[in-house]
Amino acid sequence: MLKVFVGHSEDALATYAVNEVVEQVKSSLAGAQPRAGIVFCSVDFDHAEILSVIRENFPAMALAGCTTDGELSSGIGFAEDSLILMVFVSDKLEICAGVGRDAARRGGAAGREAAATARAGLSRYVKEERFAIILTDPLNAGVSDIDKGIQEVFGRTFPIIGGASAAHSKKRKTFQFYNGEVLTDSVVMLLFAGPVAFSCGIMGGHSPMGPKEPVTKAEDNVLYRIGDQPAVDYFHKYIGNYDLFMNYCLAVYEQDRDSFYVRSAPFSDVDRGTVTLNGRVSKGAMVQIGTADKNSVIRSCNESIRRALEAYPGARPAAALFFSCAGRKMIMGTQIVQELQTVQRHLPDIPFAGFYCYGEFGPLEKGSPYLFHGTTFVTLLLGAAEEDDEG
Repeated sequence: MLKVFVGHSEDALATYAVNEVVEQVKSSLAGAQPRAGIVFCSVDFDHAEILSVIRENFPAMALAGCTTDGELSSGIGFAEDSLILMVFVSDKLEICAGVGRDAARRGGAAGREAAATARAGLSRYVKEERFAIILTDPLNAGVSDIDKGIQEVFGRTFPIIGGASAAHSKKRKTFQFYNGEVLTDSVVMLLFAGPVAFSCGIMGGHSPMGPKEPVTKAEDNVLYRIGDQPAVDYFHKYIGNYDLFMNYCLAVYEQDRDSFYVRSAPFSDVDRGTVTLNGRVSKGAMVQIGTADKNSVIRSCNESIRRALEAYPGARPAAALFFSCAGRKMIMGTQIVQELQTVQRHLPDIPFAGFYCYGEFGPLEKGSPYLFHGTTFVTLLLGAAEEDDEG
């Protein structure tokens, strides 16, 4: 059995917002005790007060969360500067929180720490972990090696889904939440173990503008050459001397793979001919420049949910979580509500929560390592495994 409940408040004051979501959740729980919870909220709240009230009401509940650039839920819908609390109730599953600190400097060690602390909370399903949700600081999220540390603990293909914390401006510090702590420069995790069914769907918002070409020189997340030309010339060939970041991106096809992940290009150096991406790309990968526009944003949202539903191993998920790039929100403007409407059309009457983030995490295919993505919509569906489903 797995039951999921969502509280969502748009109150501007943390005291009222947190008490409202707690009461919403409690009214649905009917006395049951949640095993774990996840919080998404505005960067402008008093986060210590929010966590304190939640912990006071649910002292045994594992808790993770982060700040956002916008929130969406099955309660209110799309909102900004709001607070969401999603809780998980189960007498069969184990759901444990973990944390890794000083992520920008420690990288892989922080990933190991988050995985190890989450695993240490297990008692019934040790070594029966199924997947984890991670929420990280966005600083160097695509190049920090956090993934390598997590994979050392759980294995290279262990399913990881999530997003990087956000704010309403990239110049502002973002925060991550672990139980009662407000953190920055950290990675937090919710680890699910035992009889849980889940699926993931991922699709980047990318409309191709040219043919695929090989990366012929790259170091970490810096592209030096694409095909026979400097990387910056490759971009300028298609888009002129415009800002590379906002509406233009690269679809990356690794060797022997038909599916792609998306990298945005926040920096370029005309003198050196380089383009710096928001994550690594290996030499030999094929890349294809494209643009993210309103049509591709909604098309990829629809495809992400469709893929998750198609892959879900049960009849009906108990809940859904969504991680959508803040860049998609900027592209859509006031029409960003169309993502919410797409979710509601596919998943009527299913509790859900999500947020707009500074980068997304997930595997492109089942059995492949998780990746860092940009301009992407990630869908996570979860529920009790059918043999244990009593709901």
